[in-house]
Amino acid sequence: MQTGKPTVKAHSRRFVLKSLAGASVALAAFPFALRAGETAPAGRPLIVFFSRTGHTRTLAAMIRKRVGGDMVELKTAKPYPQDYEAAVKQAKKEQQAGARPALATELPPLEGYGTVFLGYPNWWGTMPMALFTLLEKYDFSGKTVVPFCTHGGSRLGRSVDDIRKLCPKARMLQGFAAFGDSVEQAGKGVDAWLRGIGMAQAR
Repeated sequence: MQTGKPTVKAHSRRFVLKSLAGASVALAAFPFALRAGETAPAGRPLIVFFSRTGHTRTLAAMIRKRVGGDMVELKTAKPYPQDYEAAVKQAKKEQQAGARPALATELPPLEGYGTVFLGYPNWWGTMPMALFTLLEKYDFSGKTVVPFCTHGGSRLGRSVDDIRKLCPKARMLQGFAAFGDSVEQAGKGVDAWLRGIGMAQAR
């Protein structure tokens, strides 16, 4: 489910992606990215992520190792099917219906966090609908939101635009995208990305 548009050819797609391991990390530049001379706000970061296969969880852990802060894994009240094709169908159906899956996870009070890293797999060109539920439930006004995702070729897709619409009063920093099948190799890309947005490794 790491592609912008999952298909039944998932296994062949994974084979192609593994052959591209040397280019496994992609940085996404946006017009609202951090400007020269700017740094991310001070304060304890919060890393919130959704992960079905574990790829996004791995990426979230890499980020937390470097910036510190707290980490929360987002869970839906009704888990997605273990079967890949069944999960693909459910994700597509939810997107077409504009569904807002119920969440089993509560975030801590957001007052103490200035920066929120938001992680997810790219499903059908954007974030899973559970992230839409999250961003409509909580007020991210005044927060700095930093998106990151795992994918099978579509990078961040249109997810950043969707986040901007759901969090119009939040500040967005440059996002990061890594191939799901080779996310373990994304460390150097994560380091470069965090330096670029003013959040160098915690010491």
